[in-house]
Amino acid sequence: MNSMKSRINKSLIGMGVVTMVITAIICLLSLSGAYIHHVQMDMEVMADILCDGYEQDHQFNFSQFSNYDMRITLISPEGAVLYESDANADTMDNHLERPEVREALEGGTGDAHRESMTLSVDTYYYARLLHDGNILRVSLETDSIFSMYTNVLWGLLGVGCLIVMVSIVFSMLLTKKMMEPVETMAKQLDHVGELSLYKELRPLSDALMAYQKKNSELEKLRQDFTANVSHELKTPLTTISGYAEMMENGMVKDADVPGCAEKIHKEAGRMLTLIGDILELSRLDEPEMVKDLRPVDLYQIASRCLESAELLAQRHEVTLALEGSSHQVLGEEGMLEELVANLCDNGIRYNKPKGKVTIRVKADPQTDGTILEVQDTGIGISEEHQRRIFERFYRVDKGRSRETGGTGLGLAIVKHIVQQHGAQIQMKSALGEGTCISVFFPPLPEDIDSESLKSRT
Repeated sequence: MNSMKSRINKSLIGMGVVTMVITAIICLLSLSGAYIHHVQMDMEVMADILCDGYEQDHQFNFSQFSNYDMRITLISPEGAVLYESDANADTMDNHLERPEVREALEGGTGDAHRESMTLSVDTYYYARLLHDGNILRVSLETDSIFSMYTNVLWGLLGVGCLIVMVSIVFSMLLTKKMMEPVETMAKQLDHVGELSLYKELRPLSDALMAYQKKNSELEKLRQDFTANVSHELKTPLTTISGYAEMMENGMVKDADVPGCAEKIHKEAGRMLTLIGDILELSRLDEPEMVKDLRPVDLYQIASRCLESAELLAQRHEVTLALEGSSHQVLGEEGMLEELVANLCDNGIRYNKPKGKVTIRVKADPQTDGTILEVQDTGIGISEEHQRRIFERFYRVDKGRSRETGGTGLGLAIVKHIVQQHGAQIQMKSALGEGTCISVFFPPLPEDIDSESLKSRT
């Protein structure tokens, strides 16, 4: 696996090499353009001088300029060479088809550039039409750009090596400087918020602090949960162990054995309920829990839950009622039954004698979804406790909760089920007046057709 330092070093060295190559190409093209322009200007100046002399005297002696590097040629309108400074004009072929000559005949001036077969020499031509119809042409042979580039190649290679070496040293120093804050963060994770960091590293620092805070909260919740589970299990186990030991040692009269057995059975049932709730919470906590979501009738689920809760309600002298009408929600039927059952169970256990629990299933006019309400006329919850009521093992009245058989996990399970269904939960309560818990379910997705709804009701 490549390290960040290695990748940064390679990137910087690569940038140095690419920069060197691009700079060499740009310099070559710029120098080439400037050189060609300079050559053309020289030929035009020479042509001006020669043309002025020839126009004044057609017997003008071109040979006096033969010591210059430029080659001078006088050509007739028919292409015949009348004068050539570097060769015998009589032996030269017709120049009428030369591009610079054709341009001069057509437009007054013409130029051309021809490369040698070896790419070592370039020849530039400039031709001008004279008043008598003849064409004056000057040409100049120079080293080609390729040849000049070859001559300085070793120098460029030397400069390139120097650039690469500087890039290596610079990249190592820069990488070390850039990585210092990251390495410091790695060594001081517990104090990352106090470090002086680059602006670009601040989001990472904030994310790390948020992660640490979340982990700390989760660790505290885990410790609290473990402590609460231990405490909740210890109480019934102590009772069971105590009665069992008394019965084992013959300390219980025969007439009291049924009573002791009843208390052992009650505490064992309480333990089983607690363990069941703990297992259910663990299942709901699974991040990739598979949910069999389908359209279900929430009113029918509420009706079944009321029937199941009738015996508990009679024991606590509480009346049950169901209001509303049939409404479809997208959910898992078993989880929704547990949701309604827990809310109904809480309404019964924390109610008053002759009290009432009412379940309502109705449409949500604001979202076109469905609202489930469970309202009781019980003891109510004060404002100071309302924000914590959905925490695990949190009880407003611990004595009453244990007396009625509550585990302190019912509303925590409710909260998880609500989250699993993408719903929202609200609670309104007042001491002595009762509590109303509302669950707001989103509307059914549009891609669920009516036939699917009919088949599942």
